[in-house]
Amino acid sequence: MDPSVGPVEELLDAAASRSTHETDRRAGRLVVSHAVWLCPCDAVDEAPTWLVYARGDDGIGWQRIDDGVDLGDVVEAQYLSGCHLDPDAVLLWLRGEWPRPWGRGVGDDPKGADVFDELQRRILAP
Repeated sequence: MDPSVGPVEELLDAAASRSTHETDRRAGRLVVSHAVWLCPCDAVDEAPTWLVYARGDDGIGWQRIDDGVDLGDVVEAQYLSGCHLDPDAVLLWLRGEWPRPWGRGVGDDPKGADVFDELQRRILAP
């Protein structure tokens, strides 16, 4: 497992623990306003794909997405974006040191910057 996986998931857990809102579900899918998928396929070692999503007005939730799972079976988001990147870029984004993770990796959807910005705002909120 890539050494960045543990720190990434610790930061996500800490941010998610501040949210008290439940996430609506429809037909087994999360129904959210904003969501991003982060596929660290540029990792030298194995790393999971993460889904980070809005909860309530200011919170976030997250989960791992198993290989081969269709994202449409997991989440229904009003605004959805994502990218393939290096796990270190995820850490920089979660810490607020890099505004958008594709700046260090290969980005798929730079036009989805507002989705990343909204989720980063929630993650970095006190």
